Amino acid sequence: MKKLSVLVSTGNLGDNIIEKSSFYQGLKHNIDYLAADAGTADAGPTFLGADMPHNPIKWEEHDIELLLVEARRRNIPMIIGSCSTTGSDRAVNLYAEIVKSLSLKHKVAPFKMACIYSQINKDELERRLSHSLIEPLGAENPLTLKDIDLTSNVTASMGVEQIIYALKNGAQVILAGRCCDDAVIAAYPIYRGFPKGLSLHLGKSIECASLVCWPQMVKESVIGTITNNYFSIEPMHPEQKATPHSVAAHSMYERTNPFIQAVPGGILDMHNSRFVAETDRLCRVYDSKFIPSPDGSYKVKLEGAGPVGFRVYHIVGIRDKFAIENIDLILRDTRKKVSEIMSPQKEGENYQLFFHVYGKNAIMKEYEPEKNINTHELGIVIEAVARDEEVASIVVKCAKFRFFYMSYPGQKNSSGGSVALLTDEPLYPRNKIYQWTIDHLLPLEDQLDARIFRFKFEMVGE
Repeated sequence: MKKLSVLVSTGNLGDNIIEKSSFYQGLKHNIDYLAADAGTADAGPTFLGADMPHNPIKWEEHDIELLLVEARRRNIPMIIGSCSTTGSDRAVNLYAEIVKSLSLKHKVAPFKMACIYSQINKDELERRLSHSLIEPLGAENPLTLKDIDLTSNVTASMGVEQIIYALKNGAQVILAGRCCDDAVIAAYPIYRGFPKGLSLHLGKSIECASLVCWPQMVKESVIGTITNNYFSIEPMHPEQKATPHSVAAHSMYERTNPFIQAVPGGILDMHNSRFVAETDRLCRVYDSKFIPSPDGSYKVKLEGAGPVGFRVYHIVGIRDKFAIENIDLILRDTRKKVSEIMSPQKEGENYQLFFHVYGKNAIMKEYEPEKNINTHELGIVIEAVARDEEVASIVVKCAKFRFFYMSYPGQKNSSGGSVALLTDEPLYPRNKIYQWTIDHLLPLEDQLDARIFRFKFEMVGE
């Protein structure tokens, strides 16, 4: 083939819905496959830890229906990665049932579906840990048995190799567990013989669909076209443009190093990538390379989460300028008083107390460069975390109560007048609180290691 085109309509399938107008506009072109990333760790550890859906099922059904019907109508592959946000086994099975139901609804002709599972049994992980070191990726230290014990669910992020295996076995619809974002799009062109570096960079560029274009729009469709020399990106919304600026900016998206992206088996090297305007709306990218691991190793990212306990919130507001000027003093005094009242229970051991000061540094915390408070009011979210929900409730109520009895320089009132409440009732999230427990690299001697990646092929449709 001289070129291959993919239509990408969403960067997180089911997180809000695909815009139909640009989707159907894209289908007027010669499209060779449809691909969609459906997962993210941006949603936090709760959904993997609790193995629960992040998106409304109706939204996921909406997006899958659009893709499935049009893919089967054109007899082209449909590839979805990181099913239902987390890519757990439950999530893959959920998508498989949706596909089967929709196939019956639309009387789709028979096709071969592949489910690729990447959730790892904890016993298997412990067995591997007993034989070799599992190095940290984002974690501070190598994996330990304690880390595994704290984990409720763990997945391995597959690369292109596992998806290519499904394609080689005739799969026309592929539902993958946790997956590298770029692999969802890059696998098919690599399978068809296009350069791995360009394919991976294409995947990196359009895995968020229309976010690669200006002005920013979500859930609008883009077309990526790859040749042996370059790939190009073209938005389907008439008001969007893919420019060298926008495509280069998205290439640096979510990177600590803007020129390198690690993938299983090597790196995508973008040091020499060239971004060229083909038209005022279409950008081409040249010279992106794949560099295999120098030692020939193949490693996949492990992503694990487990429960911490419960959290409870309270919200208070302050509109006294002297209280605002002395908010750090007030927070220290409040924390100290809570500690005294909660004794012998200790902060850090029996509970944790956090103050999120909106209007000061709630977003960036200690990294906030603006040190002066230039606002007439502050909103403070008090967060308490503990293994026991009642302990968390007492801590957050105690902290809230102390804000009514603040003492600070310049104070005009004797009590209560400097604080306002949204509600006097503590706020209880529906779910327990979870934390990331595993962010490590697992080396594999076999890219298709059957204890890590499991394949299920079946015929679907009438």
